[in-house]
Amino acid sequence: MPYQTHLCLVSAQATPNLLPVLDESWRPKKVVLACSVQMKQNALSLRAVLQSKCPGLTVETLELPNAYDYTALSDVFLSYLAECADDNIALNVTGGTKLMAVAAQEVFRSAGKPVFYVNVENDDVLVIGEQAASQPLRAKLKVHEMLRAHGYSVSTQDQPQITRELRDLTARLIDHVASAGRALGALNGLARAARENNLRVKLDRDQSSLALGDLVALFMDAGLLRQQGDELIFRDEDARFFANGGWLEFHVYEALQSLRTQHESLTDVAMGVRVSFGGVDPRSKARDKNEIDVAFLYRNSLHLIECKTANLAQGGKGDDSKATEALYKMESLLKLGGLRTRGMVVDYRGQLSSSESDRQRAAEAGIAIVSGHQLKDLKGAISRLWLTKGE
Repeated sequence: MPYQTHLCLVSAQATPNLLPVLDESWRPKKVVLACSVQMKQNALSLRAVLQSKCPGLTVETLELPNAYDYTALSDVFLSYLAECADDNIALNVTGGTKLMAVAAQEVFRSAGKPVFYVNVENDDVLVIGEQAASQPLRAKLKVHEMLRAHGYSVSTQDQPQITRELRDLTARLIDHVASAGRALGALNGLARAARENNLRVKLDRDQSSLALGDLVALFMDAGLLRQQGDELIFRDEDARFFANGGWLEFHVYEALQSLRTQHESLTDVAMGVRVSFGGVDPRSKARDKNEIDVAFLYRNSLHLIECKTANLAQGGKGDDSKATEALYKMESLLKLGGLRTRGMVVDYRGQLSSSESDRQRAAEAGIAIVSGHQLKDLKGAISRLWLTKGE
């Protein structure tokens, strides 16, 4: 039952306003974004995504007074409906403040106009007051669209091309998760130093060990680097990034791509997502930059994964360990995609899960941890934590 116009109540949660418009069976010809002064930037972000996804869609803004002044809100909605009394218009009552929603619903119901509610837990929509069952929404978002709809400027790196040699190398690293940690940490440091030295780095005596030598040999066999005397030379920046922990990001990315074939609701996977706030309005400058190792959408909810191959037991800045810093970062990232955003830290060396205080902090923040030997069944771990059985 497509309505010609949707009046949407803008809030910090963009998904409920997006999904009905993007679903072809519900798509209107016009969307009116009712927003307070505080939500004006959110309305701009929402409009940008709607217009890019739905060419030809008309998007207008209805400015609201104080979002907590019931009488003033009612007056605005009454005046708007009086101007379009004959239009086939419906209210999406899912967003806004509670007073905005109550005022708008009272006005629409009094005028005999339909009101619908989007259940983002199940991706379905219910027309209030009708006997019909809720109807599923089939719109599927992309990671970058979800982030842009919440007001962020987004860029992503090219999706990785994983060769058989790189898969074999990654499999060896996962198989030796219990013993390769220290040598891998040393290689991380060498790869990091090579970034500022034309992809070259010298080995010193303190870095000479049989385990590191064996690890370097594995990366040489995969064609990622070569050794010339006491110097390691990385093939290119991609190879250096892979050695500097990027291999774990590739492993997580590939596991999720494999899971997509089993779960229809897992709709998009992205790697190396760079995010900054303030990129929608051309007059604003992007700020607060963050990088997400791996992100995916499941049932139109954003899921974020940080990949760590370093020794998280080491001290970080100030009095915090690197493990605590990793949790701080994930807590900040959880604000990016709305209330249903979920986060996970994949810790190769297992120090994060060994700390009671860090485990408690992660649990309180709703951050999942997959570490150490659990990486041998990464797909199973992600499925058990986040994906619905029998889908």
